[in-house]
Amino acid sequence: MDYLIKDITNLVTCKSNSGKPKEGSGQSEIVLIKNGNVFIEGEKISFAGTGTELKTYLKDYKGKYEVLEGKNRTVMPGFIDSHTHLVFAGSRSDEYEMRIKGSSYEEIAKAGGGIASTVNAVRNATPEELFRLSEKRLGNFLFYGTTTLEAKSGYGLDLKNEIKMLEVINKLNLKNRYGINIIPTFLGAHSVPKDMSKRDYIDLICFEMIPQIAKKKLAKFIDVFCEKNYFDAAETESILSLGAKFGLIPRVHTDQFNSIGGVDAAIRANAISVDHLEVLKKRDIRKLSGKNIIATLLPGTSYFLNIPYQPARELIGSNVPVALATDFNPGSCMTENLQIIMSLASLKLKMSAEEIINAVTYNAACSLFLQNSYGSIEKGKYADLLIFDFPSYKDLLYHFAVNGLEFVFKKGKKSEVERF
Repeated sequence: MDYLIKDITNLVTCKSNSGKPKEGSGQSEIVLIKNGNVFIEGEKISFAGTGTELKTYLKDYKGKYEVLEGKNRTVMPGFIDSHTHLVFAGSRSDEYEMRIKGSSYEEIAKAGGGIASTVNAVRNATPEELFRLSEKRLGNFLFYGTTTLEAKSGYGLDLKNEIKMLEVINKLNLKNRYGINIIPTFLGAHSVPKDMSKRDYIDLICFEMIPQIAKKKLAKFIDVFCEKNYFDAAETESILSLGAKFGLIPRVHTDQFNSIGGVDAAIRANAISVDHLEVLKKRDIRKLSGKNIIATLLPGTSYFLNIPYQPARELIGSNVPVALATDFNPGSCMTENLQIIMSLASLKLKMSAEEIINAVTYNAACSLFLQNSYGSIEKGKYADLLIFDFPSYKDLLYHFAVNGLEFVFKKGKKSEVERF
């Protein structure tokens, strides 16, 4: 079925002519078309423009199409969540209560909770169980407008279970009931398993995990948790650089609780993204400027753990491109709702509506090297777009915690969002 969405009050295209991440003042350029129109043929967008331009386009169109009314509505690209831990088993709701009573993330981990708790659950789960649990979560992502997401391993922490997680991620990407694109990241260096020394585990990552995962083509990216008591800057750089030699693109968790040189390691390893950055130093902001490394900010984690928020204004002011993501995971941000993250970015990071929209569409696509196919509404790209039942895109942030989505398009397939 082909579709025409006509007379859209606010058509937010997020178009870019550079092919590079938007930074500085460019972060707020959403390329808005008032009373715009979008035509979808099959899986792709074949037209996006004004009513006058549409008349010319339709003269050459011979097929049948369904018309959707865009008056008093906002249309924008499907959201791209560029940092998630989609695949896991078990629950850590008990840890949530421990934090409310005053325990820190690090204290919970030392007591046997944290990542280790989820590792045990994942190791005991079958691939079929992990697939079923994860596919159900994808429905929650799509409900709030996420049409593409990145998903990490990192809860296996041995060769067998890291491969098991990545195989589930790849299977989900090939076939899930929602059609969501899932981009796999190898995060073996998420923590050190309790039954191994760090040196032995790093050797396992470098000499067994990376070569086998690369050979099986199970991951596009490689990630490391660069943090005190996990992996230091030198270890991070070593793992990322080796991964890059095997064709895996580096990205880094860094500066979440402590600043230990992760930004320097990311720069030296040519990482595409540095994620978290809650305690990022001003000197490291200056180092990131002009490097084409995307700062992926995760304000939901700050909210959930009650830790500092990321310095978004300083990053944007220093021409560092910014993306936003959920960090969906069982321990530090249990939400698939990117709309809530956008509201937090407005209230806590002081980002403008325009900066935020680019951060969850075009810049997020750039961080996954998908900007040629996703992340904006323009001719030739996949028809991943959202129709919101409000006239201004700013209502998305202002009317927080209420889902204004009316329709989601994923590769041209329309899904209606059920509401009372």
